[in-house]
Amino acid sequence: MQNQISTFNFKSLPVRIEIKGNEPFFCLLDVASILGVGNRSIAKFNFNPKGVEYYSIPSNGGLQRTVFINEPNLYRVIFKSRKAEAEEFQNWVFEEVLPQIRKTGQYAVQAEQLALPEPEPLISKSLTESEWLQFAGHWFALYNALDLLAELEQPLQAIGSRFAVTAYTHAREYANNLGLMKRILEPMLAEFEVDPIDEPFKFNALKTLREFKVKGLAKAVRLSNQLPKPKPVKNYAAR
Repeated sequence: MQNQISTFNFKSLPVRIEIKGNEPFFCLLDVASILGVGNRSIAKFNFNPKGVEYYSIPSNGGLQRTVFINEPNLYRVIFKSRKAEAEEFQNWVFEEVLPQIRKTGQYAVQAEQLALPEPEPLISKSLTESEWLQFAGHWFALYNALDLLAELEQPLQAIGSRFAVTAYTHAREYANNLGLMKRILEPMLAEFEVDPIDEPFKFNALKTLREFKVKGLAKAVRLSNQLPKPKPVKNYAAR
């Protein structure tokens, strides 16, 4: 089946997106124009060639051979941008475009066109204090992983490692999940207090969860050094 190219608007600027299977490919020319990175050659972006596609698109001068890039290569372009719109653009892609493509196979501009899901049934379950605090421990483990990935991303990028994009995308995903789980867990753990001497891991986990502030996905990755640093403890498994 022939792939279809659709055009969507980011702040009234066109972005052509090709969906190949369930994987989106973004028009490099459109992205580079929005992010102000200039008309650079593909080699300067250090693209993974497996994530580059070429399509012939009709133009005023006839068919024009145009480069489209996948999601990991898209973040390589975002790295090059110094414009304020870069963060807005990546949030638009990461929070709106990609979730809808992965869920429905396409990007619907108007959210109201999507069918609303049926409300999920409420389930009540009694847990002990220790069991509730284990959730804080699991959240804390994810937080530590985010901190590590965020600190690794720039050194990996500096040496040209292909794992820089992996660290960046995983850190963004972790930051999103941390903010979501904080909103769910914090009210449930509000009544619990932990002795910092007897249970230092649980104390640090609960304290960090309560102090964590979602600053936006990009800032959570780029400004990881501003996150509260947990105190080291000998046992990193929730007891």
